[in-house]
Amino acid sequence: MEILFSHEPPARAVERPRVLLTDAQDRSSLAACRSLHGAGYVVDAVASSRPAAAHWSRSCRRRLLAGDPREDEARFVEELREIARTGNYRLLVTGSDASLLAVSRNRERLEGFIELGLPRQEAVERCVSKTALAAAAVEAGFATPDAEVCRDEAQARAAALRLGYPVMVKPPSTVVARNGGAVQRGSLVMRDEASLEALWPDYGAGSLIQRHLDGDVVSFSGAAAGGRLLAHGVSRYGRTWPPEGGAVSFAETISPPDGLRGKVENLIRELGWHGVFEVELIQHGTQPAVIDFNPRLFGSLELITRSGAPLITVWCDWMLGLEPAEREAQPGYRYRWEDAEARNLSRRLKERRIRPAIAMLRPRRRMTRSFFRLSDPAPLIARVLLLLNHGLRRWRSTFPSTALGTRPKEAADAR
Repeated sequence: MEILFSHEPPARAVERPRVLLTDAQDRSSLAACRSLHGAGYVVDAVASSRPAAAHWSRSCRRRLLAGDPREDEARFVEELREIARTGNYRLLVTGSDASLLAVSRNRERLEGFIELGLPRQEAVERCVSKTALAAAAVEAGFATPDAEVCRDEAQARAAALRLGYPVMVKPPSTVVARNGGAVQRGSLVMRDEASLEALWPDYGAGSLIQRHLDGDVVSFSGAAAGGRLLAHGVSRYGRTWPPEGGAVSFAETISPPDGLRGKVENLIRELGWHGVFEVELIQHGTQPAVIDFNPRLFGSLELITRSGAPLITVWCDWMLGLEPAEREAQPGYRYRWEDAEARNLSRRLKERRIRPAIAMLRPRRRMTRSFFRLSDPAPLIARVLLLLNHGLRRWRSTFPSTALGTRPKEAADAR
């Protein structure tokens, strides 16, 4: 554990307890940090890489470092335990699936020092399981795309042929053990057998081959406790990155479709979840079909917060014994993930789709962004620096040694 920065501003008239937030490098954790700080919470943020956007925010009191839970779960938990033991925190907020699972599986190491606010271990594991989600969605009254669990590549190819390309390939869980650590895999669209064969080793036994459905993607997000919603919001995706099967890069809040709230509450009860969550659905025909469930902070949290439903703040208030008024996000608010939108724009220009590219640049009312705020601009700088750092690493891996003005030993020997 390493403390990078500590800032103690003057005390406010209303100041809630201290909260510890993980995954400070992610846009969802930045949104949570800003929301909690705005409500009077003192927020310390832990990152596994830097520069971390939440660390650069005025909303963050202390900047802390810990190991990556995907690389060394035990080290991450031990460092988090040391931070919690010495920090006088009331609540822990996890920002990613890897952090959530690490904390849940090692909760006895932390519970004496900080409130975790998690459901039982089996419920957490159920919420990150793709097969468990499909079963729970059916029980809740949702449609689900046809899917098959495959034990090997041959079975995956056969399933894809039966369902018909394109298909979706999904890992058995959002975080999968691999080579002594863990990897986090998202869903991918496979358009032909060649792409399935090339990428199947990254997914492996137990992964799902699912029918690909066309339609608008809708996000229903909320904070749930006791089988009911404390706050919620609904948005429709306009663009994602990557364009097929990626994370939302542009979205707009909408009014909840009739009957959707009741089905989501049924799903929450079936899964046994309480806390902040997001359900992703695809509107195919007359019935929305569940395609994903995120039992954690999520990418477009800033949109739902700014449109009137500060989910993480409502959840923390409830955990402290306050009874928050039910909140619902208002329609007509819009959201951009800046660097993903830049990639989408670049792709349209390369494909000479000029009108769609110009449409992306049109100013929009009630626009909120992942990183940039006029009153809190530094997180966007941190994001740009992080992307440049990642780009430099990829360049070095493509041109090792010689890119830095030295020759590999093998090349020198050959000469």
